[in-house]
Amino acid sequence: MPELAYRIDLASVRSVSATCKAVPLAEAPEDLFQRMMAAKKEMLENDYSQLPEISRNPTYSKYASIVVNGKVVAEIDNHGFVTTSNSMAGPCSDAIKAADMRAGVSSGPMLAQARAEHIAEAVNGSIVMAQTAMSQSAFDAVPQPQVTIDYEAMRRDPRYAEIEQLQKAHAAFLAQQLAHNDAVA
Repeated sequence: MPELAYRIDLASVRSVSATCKAVPLAEAPEDLFQRMMAAKKEMLENDYSQLPEISRNPTYSKYASIVVNGKVVAEIDNHGFVTTSNSMAGPCSDAIKAADMRAGVSSGPMLAQARAEHIAEAVNGSIVMAQTAMSQSAFDAVPQPQVTIDYEAMRRDPRYAEIEQLQKAHAAFLAQQLAHNDAVA
């Protein structure tokens, strides 16, 4: 195949700063402003999120093990979360994808069962049910732990004040735009 040569006339190249004008976030188009604000809020909330205690929640207990030649190669909990070694990750991952497409649920023992069946088939193993395996109805009856956010601490973060300032500046910008449009009309 012939080698292609590309040439750029450097005399025609201009700096981005010479052709683009920086716009303050408060003056950005509404959809961009809202997406950026949502991202800022989410990042801030993530920093002040506290994961729930799940060690005593039965929905996180073992559902089944996949055994090959007497060796456990994967474990699945009642949510359907799979734990396996790196060497088994490939075959398990492919089986999990196939199970997820057919399971019709996104969490719980029905998903765990579908994943167990597909993994066992993929690795020529067998499913050994755990004593802590739950039915889907029992699983659905257990309240799921929730992530909590320390809003008090979050409000003291300087980034929280920055978000509030941006919202005020955006509201002022929109009011100014509205007044300008009314004056022109």
